[in-house]
This record gives sequence, structure tokens and C-alpha cells, in this order.
Amino acid sequence: MEIGYTTTVGERDCTELYKVAGLPGGVCQCPHYGYIFTGTIRATYPNTDIPDEVATAGEAYFFPAGHILIYEETTEALELNPAFALQQTMDAIERVASRIAR
Repeated sequence: MEIGYTTTVGERDCTELYKVAGLPGGVCQCPHYGYIFTGTIRATYPNTDIPDEVATAGEAYFFPAGHILIYEETTEALELNPAFALQQTMDAIERVASRIAR
């Protein structure tokens, strides 16, 4: 497992990021376990019957693989993620970021 502290400033919708990163189905392939200190995270599950899930300050959460994360406001969260799945996702995002930076 990998432990991380995630912070965002303002709203952030990861829909386009996952698409341009070439993630299968345009969704995150890594499940996330976490706790929100401040803010709100919405997880959507495109092309499924799974309803959106929302976690807010003071709540623990589990978002299975196949989601899109939407940070609805400035958010601080502690996350626990399977290291291999997270690394594959981050590698795809970093490849896109390095192409854009050129």
C-alpha cells in the first residue's frame, strides 16, 4: 500500500485528465481508501449503474477502480492506495504531462 496526503486548491474535475492520459475507459484504475480532513470529493462511475458517491470532511471513503474523481472544493485528504495500481495510473498521467511541457 502507498500512503499519500492529497491537497487541491479549488474545484478540480479529473475527467479530461484521465481521458488524455489514455486510462482505459477514461477512468481511474486504482481503488482509493481515504479520510477527508477538509473539502468534498465526488466519485462518478461512467457507463455503469453505480451511483455517484460523495465523501465530505470527517468521513472515511472507499472508491473502487473505474471512477472519475471530482474535487468539489479545496480538499485535504489522507489516501491509502494499492501501490502498483497507483503507480500505473500516475505513470500514464506523467507521460502526458511531460509531452505537454515540451
